[in-house]
Amino acid sequence: MPEVRYKADLELHDRSQAFSSELLKLALGGIAVVGFLLANFPETQLQQSLKDMPVRALFSASVVAFALAAAAALLQRFYAAGALFHHLQAIKLLLLHDASTQSEVETNISIRTDKFLRAHSFLKGAAFLLVIAALLLSIAFTRMMFLP
Repeated sequence: MPEVRYKADLELHDRSQAFSSELLKLALGGIAVVGFLLANFPETQLQQSLKDMPVRALFSASVVAFALAAAAALLQRFYAAGALFHHLQAIKLLLLHDASTQSEVETNISIRTDKFLRAHSFLKGAAFLLVIAALLLSIAFTRMMFLP
């Protein structure tokens, strides 16, 4: 199969995977930031802050949101890789110009489309969850700073 038939698709896939990788790094880094903040906050103020139920809930919710963002980024990578496989399979079958493979081509295109849509949804979900997690973390930290 000539490279020109699929090179642009591979480049687009690689850029998508790179973006997903960055989201994954940010999500895992966000969890590390929570640990860093809690480990390096002054002990007396930390003990007082963690008695405050909203602060505990906000920190917990931010960690959960970061973890869900990481999971969504990993799922995006999984579905995007599967979609690319079916995309290349359909291209390969189309190049054969064989009428007997038409139903197989349609099946691969259908699977590819479904996986691309899922990958896109997970990518959007990961980005959204990162924003939510960052907001929750910033609210928790701000509340901690102003507790008596």
